[in-house]
Amino acid sequence: MYHLFIVSTFSANSANHEATMITLTRRQALMALSAMTASLAGANASLTQGSGTKANRARKDSVLIIGAGISGLAAARMLSDAGHTVTVLEARDRIGGRIWTERAWSDAPIDLGASWIHGVNQNPVAKLAQEMGIKTTVFDAGTLMSSHDVTLYDQAGMPLSATALKQLDEDIDAVQALVWEMLEDAPRSLSAEEAFNSALKTLGIDGERGRDVLEDASRMVQDDDGADLAHLAAWGLDEGTGFDGHEVVFPEGYLQIPERLAQGIDIRLNQVVSEIQYDETAVKITTGQGTFSADKVIVTLSLGVLKHGNVRFTPALPARKQQAIERLGMGVYDKLFLRFPKVFWDDTNIISWQSDQNGAWANWFNLARVTHVPILCSLYGAGVARRIEGMSDVEAVHEAMKVLRTIYGPDIPEPAAYRRTCWASDPYARGSYSYPAVGSSTKDRSALADSIADRLHFAGEATSIEMSGTVHGALLSGWREARNILG
Repeated sequence: MYHLFIVSTFSANSANHEATMITLTRRQALMALSAMTASLAGANASLTQGSGTKANRARKDSVLIIGAGISGLAAARMLSDAGHTVTVLEARDRIGGRIWTERAWSDAPIDLGASWIHGVNQNPVAKLAQEMGIKTTVFDAGTLMSSHDVTLYDQAGMPLSATALKQLDEDIDAVQALVWEMLEDAPRSLSAEEAFNSALKTLGIDGERGRDVLEDASRMVQDDDGADLAHLAAWGLDEGTGFDGHEVVFPEGYLQIPERLAQGIDIRLNQVVSEIQYDETAVKITTGQGTFSADKVIVTLSLGVLKHGNVRFTPALPARKQQAIERLGMGVYDKLFLRFPKVFWDDTNIISWQSDQNGAWANWFNLARVTHVPILCSLYGAGVARRIEGMSDVEAVHEAMKVLRTIYGPDIPEPAAYRRTCWASDPYARGSYSYPAVGSSTKDRSALADSIADRLHFAGEATSIEMSGTVHGALLSGWREARNILG
């Protein structure tokens, strides 16, 4: 799912400019389908949890679940409530997976992983939060295309002029129209970068104007896919769907949902899986602490971990599934949180810097609006995120502060504290979320989701055909595989 937009809110002495949003997806056409999927998943979950005594008298399969992220815990909850013996094996010393709330700042829990519910209307995560009584706060900035409250600065740190913004809007509009036409028959080998460059060349948009269009497109793709334009398949610009409504965050942290799902579940932490053996009768899992056996297993390892090959499957995975693992891409989207003594920045959702650094420190999210603590968070993805992960903490903070001083001047205070993520370097994630890489096809996600002999099941955001890269996609995939086991 991909949107291309420019939006700006200038400071008091600047001209206001209305947001322009150009959408490059079939989102509205697919919305009814996704809403129905979510509603059915919730209904099935409720029906499963209320299963009758006749079903409970039948023998229930024992199930091992690899991974205590949202998909694994959702499946564990449903299966456990239906009477199955469930054990969850988690490599980390915590639950949640790529949902990770850190509470070191007691007055401001911060989400190092997933932060937003992307669209609350009919969203199963929003429904869960409501049923659990977990507080949420509207913060319509969860994806760059969703926020209509952005202050945009040029490379010199000056508010972008109305003339420059109008030109950029017009260029994006023209380029978008041509790229959209290409997507209808885009071959698997065509990259998003090639599609944009082709459109720019056809329109004769080059130099600084062309750079600005590509920079904006790059930021959107980093945000949506954690990928560079050169690595994302052009057809992937139109992959997937989502939910309407406000975007919301959790003042006390996203981890509250996994924590509630995990209650009463047998979860074994620090269990790093090295091998998964399976045959027609059972599965055996080998970890650094021993072996576990069960009738069935649900594998929720991230695509990044599957691609890295640290977990051996015996027998080897079918060729179709292995090829899907190889073809799909694993993106990265990192965060740097800076906590300051006071607020010195614009009172808008996002402060955006129109640089030529491919997204480095380009977007700053104003967390003071939701935490009431002076915190800025920069989000950045793909190649620039991998480069920044190679920096020390001191180097990363120094580089980020140079950008903030370009915008707000040399006298702004040093941060009192900071926190950063390095998801590509995390051995139990190897990235943030999956994306359709050049050479992949629409069939790869379904191949990744395929069960093997009704013994080996696969869940996780990368197995979601329409909602990959999201918490709700991961949640629904866990329910999907639990229902498959329930028959």
